[in-house]
Amino acid sequence: MTHRTILIISLAFLIAISLSCKTKSDIVTPPILEAVNADKQNKKQSIFKKLQESNLVNVEESIALYHQLKKDFPNTYNFENEQELNRYGYSLLAEDKIKSAIEIFKLLVSEFPNSANPYDSLGEAYMKDENTDLALFNYEKSIQINPKNTHAIDQVTILKGLELLVTDWGKEFFHFPLHFAEEIPYQGVEEVVFPKNWIKPDSTDFWSYVFVWALDNKKDVTASELETNLKLYFDGLIGGLSRVDKEKLTEATTQFQVNTDPNDRVDFTGQLNIFDGFATQKPLTLYARVYSDYCKEKDQLILLFRFSPLQYDHAIWDKLRTVTVRTTICEP
Repeated sequence: MTHRTILIISLAFLIAISLSCKTKSDIVTPPILEAVNADKQNKKQSIFKKLQESNLVNVEESIALYHQLKKDFPNTYNFENEQELNRYGYSLLAEDKIKSAIEIFKLLVSEFPNSANPYDSLGEAYMKDENTDLALFNYEKSIQINPKNTHAIDQVTILKGLELLVTDWGKEFFHFPLHFAEEIPYQGVEEVVFPKNWIKPDSTDFWSYVFVWALDNKKDVTASELETNLKLYFDGLIGGLSRVDKEKLTEATTQFQVNTDPNDRVDFTGQLNIFDGFATQKPLTLYARVYSDYCKEKDQLILLFRFSPLQYDHAIWDKLRTVTVRTTICEP
């Protein structure tokens, strides 16, 4: 064996030892090789994380990268889950990159044209961009695909000016059967509106708010029916809160009666003893005034509820009376 041969064998031996001593962190795998390896192992990587971590200059480059990766490595990244692009779009919205988010949601729609959620997300981005026409178009498209998409229904209601109540207070919509009180046997919609400080215990607005029920195929209601269903309503609403103190939680009690004062337009008055699971974690008494009206044109019963822990002679009731039902509510 020549000296040259011995030298070559020695070098090979040293290289082998050196490689065997390297840790995983010492070995850098090129990105393309990483994608190929993952492709072979059929392990799906998050395309959301890939796009987010790429730190590209503009959204056009992100979309180009998405298409390139999908073409070259279709089995490497999770292209099948629409939530991947959806999450990326919302991450851009969170950074107030509204135009970029719109482009990602448009990509999402093109990738999943038969799914309702992409149109809903695109509608939301257009709303933030104050493009109400395109927001309405996409929300309505979402409803066509999924008629039970209550978020899109609510947004269409607002965009078309079809809210039930006239006010500039904060509002929420719910649809019967209510997800927190499914035992209430109604079909229809609820709109809830709140003054700014309704959740602050030191404010006169505290727990003073208004909601309306538009109930399908219903003509009237009794005091006992109100007692039963409002107990179900508040027990379900408060009991379902994750932050409520279960050890202190008490069930609601309700008492309603028909108003007999001919000088007062209200149909029912009532008192509810509920548990305030939002602010104080203590029992709370609410006073209630309820107005009812039957819309023959729509076969709907409209029930307007005004609540406050303050007595009826307090000025808060004048504030609550500023919230009224739209005069066009019965128009077909």
